[in-house]
Amino acid sequence: MDVARYLAARVQLVNRALASHFPASRTRAPARLALPFACALEMIHTYSLVHDDLPAMDDDDLRRGRPTNHRVYGEGLAILVGDALLSEAFHVMASAGAVPARRRLAAVAEVAAAAGEGGMVGGQALDLAAEGHRTRLARVQEIHRRKTGALLRAAVRMGALIGGAPPSTLRRLTTYGEHVGLAFQIVDDILDAAGAPAADGHTDRALAKATYPATLGLKGARRSAVRERDAALAALRPFGPKADPLRAIATQIVTRADETSASAGRGFAAPRTPRARASARAMTREPHA
Repeated sequence: MDVARYLAARVQLVNRALASHFPASRTRAPARLALPFACALEMIHTYSLVHDDLPAMDDDDLRRGRPTNHRVYGEGLAILVGDALLSEAFHVMASAGAVPARRRLAAVAEVAAAAGEGGMVGGQALDLAAEGHRTRLARVQEIHRRKTGALLRAAVRMGALIGGAPPSTLRRLTTYGEHVGLAFQIVDDILDAAGAPAADGHTDRALAKATYPATLGLKGARRSAVRERDAALAALRPFGPKADPLRAIATQIVTRADETSASAGRGFAAPRTPRARASARAMTREPHA
């Protein structure tokens, strides 16, 4: 693999996304100040994927259509890559000197809680323990809320913490983040069960994972994803048009499974507003990460 060429392509992808969603004419100081924390979150996300692909976890050969890290560089280096990314993430956040120290510390604590035993790592442990067992819906929800939802909730809350949002705003954004996080993982389960191109590597069924389709069936999982999307959108209602980027994210998360569902005649309910539909169409034209 030509790493330099791959990274150059990823830089272009990120720059296009930033230019689209944060144009220079509209970017305010809080958005720029949040970038180190956004980068830190992606470092943690990437570390989790590298470790999740290891033979001791999901033992995947492919990630985003390319050979997984340990298949290219070996298991030892893949473990160290994950360790380095996690450590560097906290270094990047701690070094964001333009953010007041109290807000910076609150953001660091938020990420630490979301990534650790009470969040992503704990969820992964529950996920491993549930493999091969019939699992109740409540346990599947707990796994998903911790394994995936906690980090997505933290991503939403961090922006509010860095920007000094009042408690009432933070509460609504927390609700939004919780529902968006669960919707994301439900849709990920659906894509895997439907054999969508986005689902590479070993399937959840092959690994006997605890998933929404395995517990509720595909139709039940789809209904749950739509409910979570609608709950996320409801939490944003008081914010008006300024929350449209967040509405577009919630809509796009569910829309990304639409092609797979529609091909089988089982599409999701359409987003409720023309603005949300337009935003979702714009975002789905972006290449997937």
